[in-house]
Amino acid sequence: MNYKYRKLEDSLAAGLAAWRRSRGQRGAGLALLGLLALAGLALLVRPLYHQATIWWWLVMGLSTLAWLALLLQYLILPLRRRPTLMQVARRLEEMNPDWEDRLTTAVEFGARAGDRENPLWDRLVEDAAAQAARVNLSAQLQLRFAVWWRALALAAAALVTLLFLRFADLYQSQGLHYFDGSGTAGRELEALQVEPGDARVPAGETVEVIAATPEHDAAGATIYLEQGREQWQPFAMNATTRLGTFNYQLYDVLDTLRYYVRVGEEISPIFTIIALAAPEVKTLRVTYIYPREIARPPKTEESSGDVYAPAGTEVQIEVTATQALARAEWKMSDGSFTEMTLRSDTLATAGFTVAQDDSYLLRLTNRDGLSNKPVEYFIHVTPDEPPHITLTRPGRDLRPTMLEEVTLEASVREDFGLQQLTLIYTHNNQPSVRVDLLPQAARSQKPEATAVEYTAATVLYLEDLEVRPGDFISYYYEARDARQMATSDLYFFEIRPFEEEFYRALSQGGGSAQPGSGLAISQKEIITATWKLLQRRPAITAEEYNRGSAALAETQAGLQESIEQMATNAATRGRFTGESGAGKMTVYFSQAAEAMQRAVPLLQAGNLSEALTPEREAYRFLLQAEVELRRREIMQGAGTSSSFTQLQSREELAQLFKDELDKIQSKYETQQQQQQQELQSGLTEAQQKVRELAQRQERLVELNRQLSRESALPQERRRQLERLRREQEQINRELQNLSRQMRQLSNAGAAGERQETRLLESMEQATQDLQRSLDNLRREDPAHAAADGDRAVESLRRLQDRLQRQHSGSLREQVKTLRDEFQQLAEQQGRLSAALEQQRPPSAPAPPQWQREQESLRGQSEQALEELRHLQESAADRPQPAGLARDLRNLMNELEQRRVPERMAQAGQALAQNDLERALAEQNEARQALQRAEKALQRSLTQLASNPEEQLDLALQETQRVRRGLEQQMTESRPPAEAALPPGQNPGSTASGERLLPQEVERWQQQLWSGARHLEEIGQFLRGDTALVDDYSRLMQNYRGVLRSFQGGDPQRLEEVERRLMEPMRRFEAELAGRLAALQLRERLLTIRDERVPPQYRKMVEEYFRKLAKGGN
Repeated sequence: MNYKYRKLEDSLAAGLAAWRRSRGQRGAGLALLGLLALAGLALLVRPLYHQATIWWWLVMGLSTLAWLALLLQYLILPLRRRPTLMQVARRLEEMNPDWEDRLTTAVEFGARAGDRENPLWDRLVEDAAAQAARVNLSAQLQLRFAVWWRALALAAAALVTLLFLRFADLYQSQGLHYFDGSGTAGRELEALQVEPGDARVPAGETVEVIAATPEHDAAGATIYLEQGREQWQPFAMNATTRLGTFNYQLYDVLDTLRYYVRVGEEISPIFTIIALAAPEVKTLRVTYIYPREIARPPKTEESSGDVYAPAGTEVQIEVTATQALARAEWKMSDGSFTEMTLRSDTLATAGFTVAQDDSYLLRLTNRDGLSNKPVEYFIHVTPDEPPHITLTRPGRDLRPTMLEEVTLEASVREDFGLQQLTLIYTHNNQPSVRVDLLPQAARSQKPEATAVEYTAATVLYLEDLEVRPGDFISYYYEARDARQMATSDLYFFEIRPFEEEFYRALSQGGGSAQPGSGLAISQKEIITATWKLLQRRPAITAEEYNRGSAALAETQAGLQESIEQMATNAATRGRFTGESGAGKMTVYFSQAAEAMQRAVPLLQAGNLSEALTPEREAYRFLLQAEVELRRREIMQGAGTSSSFTQLQSREELAQLFKDELDKIQSKYETQQQQQQQELQSGLTEAQQKVRELAQRQERLVELNRQLSRESALPQERRRQLERLRREQEQINRELQNLSRQMRQLSNAGAAGERQETRLLESMEQATQDLQRSLDNLRREDPAHAAADGDRAVESLRRLQDRLQRQHSGSLREQVKTLRDEFQQLAEQQGRLSAALEQQRPPSAPAPPQWQREQESLRGQSEQALEELRHLQESAADRPQPAGLARDLRNLMNELEQRRVPERMAQAGQALAQNDLERALAEQNEARQALQRAEKALQRSLTQLASNPEEQLDLALQETQRVRRGLEQQMTESRPPAEAALPPGQNPGSTASGERLLPQEVERWQQQLWSGARHLEEIGQFLRGDTALVDDYSRLMQNYRGVLRSFQGGDPQRLEEVERRLMEPMRRFEAELAGRLAALQLRERLLTIRDERVPPQYRKMVEEYFRKLAKGGN
């Protein structure tokens, strides 16, 4: 076919489509307008339906016929017409006479295949196509005003759609009125009719009373109600769109009531509505049958119905209803209701197996056929956490002698049940020994806790193990539950010789650490790191494992190099000095280096289990070298004629060891500090996150309370509950993520084992409270959700406090508390000693209360020493401040050597034997040791005050402490008539004229001297403030003047103390408090710009300033 002819046909077809489209738009617009008119007419003539039904049918019938005719004329028939291309061409020829039938001729010839072979046809088509190209065929063929018809169709369609969406309920109700009235339209009511009449409805249901009267012109109707003992109360009924019909809503029918209706002179009979209560759940008992591998006995509890159990647990539900039941049903959230087993008329049971987080519903039906609103209960699959092991005794590395008996005690926290608890210890490189402790473990559980505590203790008799000085024993614990296994940290016993006790007695704790001990400690750290990496291998990637192995190999190689150098130097010096025992030390160092050499390639290859054997050998040789070195020092220290050469050689050897140890430790300190900084950063982020969650939960609790107090529409209430539920779910998810992060921090050593246990308990409690709040929101119960949310906020606050105490900022508070404890112990011991010195005659028996007080002091001193030990262990895990752990460790060693609790116990025994002289001697020794501890902790406390805010706070606390002590002393020293006066009030002259007793004067002097020492120590914190320095100088000048002029026996001196010392001290204390508050406010103003602002508020502020700028222009 000719290409130009096909193009001509396409143009004619496009014109034909425009013609059909324009007629369709016109027909659709007219049809929709007619439909709207018909619907409006139906509403207008509705009254005729009841008054003149025939006319109504006539009007509506004619209108409908007219609309159908319009639809047929303008839409259906035009669309059924299908003109041919020849007809289209003739129409165009009529509209364009100058074409002279060129277009019709071309189309006619093109329709016959034979004519297309005529050579003139191509010219004819070309001429017709040229004529058609000069005009717009589609515009000529479509109807006149086609654009307006198109706009009319679109507007009519939009109007119909709008009316359908916005007024569908109106047309539906009007249509229902048509149908409702159809049954009675043909007859007149003979009397007043009332629905529902007598009825039985569920309690709380809303009942609609409808009254219909034959008097269509009735102006109103009245309903009279009687409920209980109330009198008949009239209420006006509401008129409806139906003439003569009125209604009234009875909301929340909870009890039986009677009613009747009056319309004009017509009165209905008295009807009764009986409210029937649906059955409710009275009690719900849940029985857990745990999987066999958990090995936990079944547990039954009466709870809220929510299920908390591990996957695979069989759950039996027993429901007790408030009424006799005809049927009880239950279903999972995505299932269908299933019949429960009725054990009695009010008891029903069902069961299921916990597989995933889900919920189940209970529906109870009584014999009246009333059912309760299905109650939803939630199923939570509790994760099976691995056992958590805490070593309670000794909980650290020890250095016992070979005849000691060491008690080992561990507690294991397991959520469902422990199946294995084993102690594994190894003597040097001998095969490991496993001791099963589960049979003898004591089992306990706190009332509200879900986890079970297992405590097991055993005793290692070192003499039976045939240990020798220089040997070591490593031990750890394994605990296994049904699915997982956990291990504790690795601990060591280093067997020391008996001669070390003698050496300690000679040195009195004043010597420095032995030069060889650091090398053994470094090797022990390598063993511990190798063992930990081996334990963590299943939980880390191959890349992390290889990187850790390479780091251990590098560290071991560096230590080997240092040991070899030390062995060479020791051998050289031994040959020149001729020292006895130098050959043994050289052998030990050489053997240790050889063992390390065998360990390095194994570590490089990743064979950690095989590398542990040579690592342990090297550790033992280093311990033996340490024992030999100490033995030589004891022997050389005992000799009286050691040469200067030997002394110089020993000092040089010690310096050499120290230099090598410093090089080794420098390799570890940076890495350890980085790890500690990461851990501290993690704890800081956790603390901030908990604070944020607590604030968000507080806001959520307040919103829950508001929602429970408001009476919002049901749809609005559901939307608000859904929003609150999503927010609560988000808080729960974030707390669960934080819990996992805290477990990782705990496993990495960020917390001590006791602190870790308390943190996890707080985390678990907060998680449970948040989950209960979420469950109540899912039940659409915001009041109980707010109550549970309050408990969750308290749990989060407790968790925040624990994190804060564990953070570095809490270390200062711990030191301060411990310092106050030692000070109080020293003061109490001093008062007891003073009372003992006043005992006259000395041979008189000591009062029994002195013995009891001395025994109480002994117990308090043991507790204080235990707290000091924990504080020292906590400080050892922190990189800052430098030297704090060392000072605390030295203090701990000094107190152990001075044996404070033992001396107090001996003083108590002396009091029991009436040996007052010996009791006084022991008490004085104990008091002096306690005072030294107080001073040492005060120096540590000063060291911890690093920034100006902490320094001012410490100065304020010390000033308050001194002032309270002096006020207490003044209260005790006043005459009885003045003792009741408040601090700061001048008592005036002493009426009684009694003089102070000598012992009171001595106590005053001690108190003043003690306060002076404390005040002198805070001067270093005030150097940057000239005004405070001046006030402090005047205060100290007054203090020293009072101290110099204080003389006993004259009670008037108390007035001098009050005037010259107490009042200036209170003013100085107020000045310190003001400066501290100003500093805190300044820090707040400086840092507030860095706080994160919510995006929505940031946008509001930016928009405000933008509009302000525009307004200014």
